[in-house]
Amino acid sequence: MKRKAVSALCCASLCLSMLACAGCSTENAPNATSGDTSADVASTPENQGFDGVFDATVNAGNAQEVVYVNGSWFDMGRQYGSQQKEQLENNWASVMALIYTEADDAAYNEAMGKILKHYEEDEPAVFDFLSGIADGAGISKEDAVVAVMGSSVLNYDLMMHYDPERSKTCMNVSAWGNMTQDGHHLGGANLDAISATPAAMFSGMISYPDDGYAVIASGGLQGNAFMNSEGLIITYAGGPQASPSEGAEVIDREGTFLDTLFAYWYAATKCATADEAVKMLTETEWIHTGNINVSDNNGNAYLIEQKDNAFVVRKAGDYGETDYLIAANHFRDESWMNDSYEAYPDSVPRANTLERVMLDENGDVTPLTLANGLGSIRYYDEGKWSEENWDFGGFYQFHSPEGDDLEFKTIFRTIFDGTDLEMYVLRGHDEKFRSDVPYGTANYCRLILGENMQATNKQAETDARIAVRNAGAELYKNDSVDDGSLEYYNMAAEAVHTGCNYTTMADCAGAQGDKEQAAILYGLATSQFANAQRYAQASYTTENVIFN
Repeated sequence: MKRKAVSALCCASLCLSMLACAGCSTENAPNATSGDTSADVASTPENQGFDGVFDATVNAGNAQEVVYVNGSWFDMGRQYGSQQKEQLENNWASVMALIYTEADDAAYNEAMGKILKHYEEDEPAVFDFLSGIADGAGISKEDAVVAVMGSSVLNYDLMMHYDPERSKTCMNVSAWGNMTQDGHHLGGANLDAISATPAAMFSGMISYPDDGYAVIASGGLQGNAFMNSEGLIITYAGGPQASPSEGAEVIDREGTFLDTLFAYWYAATKCATADEAVKMLTETEWIHTGNINVSDNNGNAYLIEQKDNAFVVRKAGDYGETDYLIAANHFRDESWMNDSYEAYPDSVPRANTLERVMLDENGDVTPLTLANGLGSIRYYDEGKWSEENWDFGGFYQFHSPEGDDLEFKTIFRTIFDGTDLEMYVLRGHDEKFRSDVPYGTANYCRLILGENMQATNKQAETDARIAVRNAGAELYKNDSVDDGSLEYYNMAAEAVHTGCNYTTMADCAGAQGDKEQAAILYGLATSQFANAQRYAQASYTTENVIFN
């Protein structure tokens, strides 16, 4: 796997990378690091194509935590394609397994060709980005469309449809003003899915486009939570099948088509405010139904109740909320309620639970409040709490915000502070033994979106060092330390050292003007610092102390 090859090559030459300033010259740069790694990225055979065979050992527990992309749209796509090739092929294979049940190669190429032509003519930035992914991953542009946009392309031209039961996943929230501590603008989301879904394997992505706003996203292009450098937060939750309501604005399906999740990242790179984002998103077509939560640092927030051919926009106050908006998987619009009734048994209690947790801390809601609400394994409904979180059984009806049925799990939880540009990410569940994430630590890491890759990475390093120091101080006070705690502590300390070594190499690549190589290495560094934060906390506590 190329990502593992990069890691191995870099680690093998750490001693060379520690050379003095002269080591940053082209002649003296360690060949096994900057030379070989660049070759690994640049020499991918063009249009080699995916064959549906990928590294089956990549999972949510060992995937790289974050990748950086920067530069032009093509450059960012190329960097993403080279760093996420295994994940993209996994996603491609899962979609193709469905496509080939209803379409042959000719129909596939025709459908993807129409999408590509549309982008080339109407959204050249998207076309360039997909072209970059194809170049970086060594695949065709048609395969790049499927690998990035996934299931949306099934519905768009190949006329395939998923079981609507499986669309009822995820939930989101935004809060601001009088609801939050010091008026901070906050957002959050659970990404719920079958635990082995390809989306669980994707890294977070931090993007710095030449033409647009920087964006931090917990699950990359397959996640449901995005925040940009202006503090704009966009989160998504799946919605039920529903007929357009009388007051809904109908989409004529002649506008710009974007994949559901890709659209939110793209909008975050282009829009500074919630009003701008709502305008862009409601003029953009996508296939899946859903609730899109859009909020900004100016106290503006909206929920778009989106069906494939119609939408309704609601805001705080429409249904009694005050300085907050919560959505699970049902629609609130009265004309749509009957059509979305099948979503109610599990969806409404999840929304009610998060609302109850927030109202109990009204005026003092913090990122930790949202984490506790979205991570609740109890549920609140009809004025009382229940300890049982799947009363109705079945695969797709869990009542608590943190899902716990046989298949569907929370695979990412993301909390944003738009005021301070902070992102807190949990892979899996707060409850370690309810989670399907292998070797999950059941706690969060924090990343702060800086003005560039170096600044974001440096803050991650600082947070990692603080976490390790705090862990050491707590363990020092104990009369004895068990083997598990000691192992986590050493893993945290080791991750800090490894991250610092990757940082040195990234700084060197940046000094040479190799932005692509620097992005790859900063991604490896920040991932180590994120891991260090989690390991350090796990060594001495089960609490989410990173929030403090």
